[in-house]
Amino acid sequence: MFVFYAFLSLLALASAAKPWEEETREQWWFDRHNSFLQQTQSNPNGIRVVFLGDSITEAWLYGARSIWDQHYASRGAVNYGIGGDRTQHILWRIRNGELTGLTPKLVVLKIGTNNLGGATEDEIALGIQTIVQDIRRMLPQTRILLLAVLPRNNVQWISDAVTRINTAISKFDDGYWIRYLDMTWAFQNSHVQVKPELYDPDLLHLAVPGYQMWYQTMEPLFFDMLNY
Repeated sequence: MFVFYAFLSLLALASAAKPWEEETREQWWFDRHNSFLQQTQSNPNGIRVVFLGDSITEAWLYGARSIWDQHYASRGAVNYGIGGDRTQHILWRIRNGELTGLTPKLVVLKIGTNNLGGATEDEIALGIQTIVQDIRRMLPQTRILLLAVLPRNNVQWISDAVTRINTAISKFDDGYWIRYLDMTWAFQNSHVQVKPELYDPDLLHLAVPGYQMWYQTMEPLFFDMLNY
């Protein structure tokens, strides 16, 4: 019986979408996607910034909502983050209408941490590159602020993998349309130790001070990309 279930697990891994391929999730996920479509369609001219990402992006709207409302919602930003998303899910979402009809000044992209453990660092970087290329093709007048994968978990192999991913995706920065920002220095005490006061107890998701640090660290480049 154990061998049978092990075989099924291997089969599932083999059939899973690669980081540069589209993939969907459960019904609740489609419901969230549809809510984003409604936002896109209801106020296309009012959306100046789109945040795309996973739970770390999504959680701006929970504990850090006051920071979000003051610094981002007030500047025409929408939050299209969904917890658990990998690069595959962002690809499906943007190819199925979330950006259609928009002309935002800026897209803030933060994705990749949920791919760790299921793909190589090069594969994850390729997935992120595919998203960036798709956004550039869909929104040729929109700039992209590409954020590094944040440090997490105080585990050596994770820290090393995150460093390799970030080194790879940093090369996508073209000096204008695509800018890369690595905030690692603001969230780590050392290569394998995050600043615990910025994180939830799981050392993956951010606490409210982590979102304040995100805002402070990103703001100079965000301001420049949004206004010039």
